[in-house]
Amino acid sequence: VFSTCVPSPAVPCGRRAQSSKDHERILKATEYVERTGSSVEFKSYVVLETEEGNSIVIEKTVVPWAENPASLGDRNSQAKVIRSQDCRDSGATVGIIRGIQAQELIKSSTRYVQAVYCHATGEAESFGCRSGFRRSIASCQPFRFSLASRAPCARSTP
Repeated sequence: VFSTCVPSPAVPCGRRAQSSKDHERILKATEYVERTGSSVEFKSYVVLETEEGNSIVIEKTVVPWAENPASLGDRNSQAKVIRSQDCRDSGATVGIIRGIQAQELIKSSTRYVQAVYCHATGEAESFGCRSGFRRSIASCQPFRFSLASRAPCARSTP
């Protein structure tokens, strides 16, 4: 699908009739990356889907939390999915993510989005927060990929 429209920013919470409740469970988390105004700048955002059918967009902008933005489908179609995961077993709720989201605002834009994603999926408690971006081959030259450790640049043994 090709589109020439520019993705519109997220709509602030409260502009749509339906808003999420703190007790709603997070069912799915998807991390996206999109191009900003210039051809070399990118930014990340996370979309959380709740059990009540709400979509919450979290990103480090003027409006870091937006519920059910009208142009979400268009925006997602122009972005790239970095990772996506079912969150039913994580126990994450909208209220938990609201609290974590406020704590994580001090991080850089990409790290902030990654931290929210990790908390929504339950990875933060189990593994710490990992990036969904792959390391380049050049940055892993003295290392090799190890399936046993599942670490993209684990040191290989001769």
